[in-house]
Amino acid sequence: MAKERMSTRERLKQVDKSLYSRLLRVRKRMLPILQIGLASGVAYWIAKDIFDHQRPFFAPISVIIMIGMTGGDRLTKAWDLAIGCILGVLVGDLLFYRLGEGGWQIALIVSGALLIASFLSKSQLVNNQVAIGSVLIATIMPPGGEVTGLDRTVDAIIGVAVSMATLALLPQGPMQGARAEISKVMGILSSVLDDVASGLSNGDPQIIDEALESIRGSQTDIDRMASAVKSGKESTRISPFLWGVRRYINSLSRVIPPVDNAVRTTRVLARRARVLCEDRDEVTEEQIELLDTLSQVCLEFSEVYGGESRKAQAITIPRIVNELRVAGQRASMDALPENAVLSAYAILAQTRSLIVDLLEAGGMSRESAVAVLAPTSHTPKYPPELYHE
Repeated sequence: MAKERMSTRERLKQVDKSLYSRLLRVRKRMLPILQIGLASGVAYWIAKDIFDHQRPFFAPISVIIMIGMTGGDRLTKAWDLAIGCILGVLVGDLLFYRLGEGGWQIALIVSGALLIASFLSKSQLVNNQVAIGSVLIATIMPPGGEVTGLDRTVDAIIGVAVSMATLALLPQGPMQGARAEISKVMGILSSVLDDVASGLSNGDPQIIDEALESIRGSQTDIDRMASAVKSGKESTRISPFLWGVRRYINSLSRVIPPVDNAVRTTRVLARRARVLCEDRDEVTEEQIELLDTLSQVCLEFSEVYGGESRKAQAITIPRIVNELRVAGQRASMDALPENAVLSAYAILAQTRSLIVDLLEAGGMSRESAVAVLAPTSHTPKYPPELYHE
C-alpha cells in the first residue's frame, strides 16, 4: 500500500508513537531477542556445567552486551571486552585487593583503574570493564573467595565466544534494518518539503517553522541509518550464510552520504523559506511545484526502501532518476520571479543542491548529477546533459 503524504509532525508521530510502529519495532527486535535469550542460556550452561564456575553471571551479561551492540563494532568491542576483563582482574589482584572495603578504598580503586585503563587503551569499553573488574575483585570477589577474578574473565570470554557463534549461525538480515531507516528518513524529508511548499504557497511561516522544529532532531535518525548499514556490513563479514549479499549491502552503504546531505540541504532550504515568508516576499509557482516534485520523489524513495523487493527497486529507481532529470532542467534561472529577492535565489540554489543529492542517492555520480542541472553559468565546470521527457 502506497504511503500518504502528510505533515512532518504527523509523520513523526506515526513513526514514533503509533500502535503500528510499536508492533513493527517488536517484530524487528524479535530475532535479536531470541538470539540474546538463547545465547545467554548456552553461555551460562557452558560456564557453570562445563567449566564448573559458581555464579557465572558475567557469561550471560557479556552476551547481552555483545549482541545488543549496534553500529557494526561488535568484533572490535568483543576484543575490548575481553581485554578489559583481563586488565580489570590484573589491576584488582595485583594492586588494589589489599585495600579492603570502604568508601575511600572504592574511590581510589575506581580512579586508579580508570587512570591505568586510559593509559593502556582509548576504548571506553575497556575503561569501564577495567574499573568494574577492579571493584569486583576488591569487594565481592576477593582472593580466596568462591568466585575468583580469573573465573570472571573466563566467563566473559565464554560470553563473547558464544555471542560471535550465535551471530554467525543465526544472523540477522543485513539489509532490513538499513532499508527501514533509509525509508524513515526519506519519509520525513518528503513531509518537510511538503510543508515548505505549503508554507510558501500560503505565505505562512508557521507551517515551515513547525517542520523545521521537527527536522532539527533528525540527526538521530541519520545516525541510526548509518549505524544500521554498518551493522549490516559487519553481519556479512561474521556469518558465512550472508557472504553472497555483500555487494548489496556495499551498494546500500553508498546511499547514506547523499541522504545525509539531502537532510542538511533541506534544513537550509526550510530556514530560507521561513525567512522569505516572514519578509512577505514570494517565489514563483514553478519553484513551489519543484518542491512538490521533490517531496513526491522522497516519498517514492521511502516506499522503495520500505519494501523488500529488489526487483521493484530496480524498476522504480530509474524512473525516479528520470523525474529528477526533468526537475534539474526546470530548476533554471527562469524559475525565479521578476525582481527576485535574495531568499528566492537561495531557495532555488538549495533546490538545485537537493536535486543533486537525490540523484546521487539514486546511484549517479556527483559529476553526472551536477551536469543534469540547467546551467546558471556561462562556463559550467560540468557540461550540461539536457534531458527531455
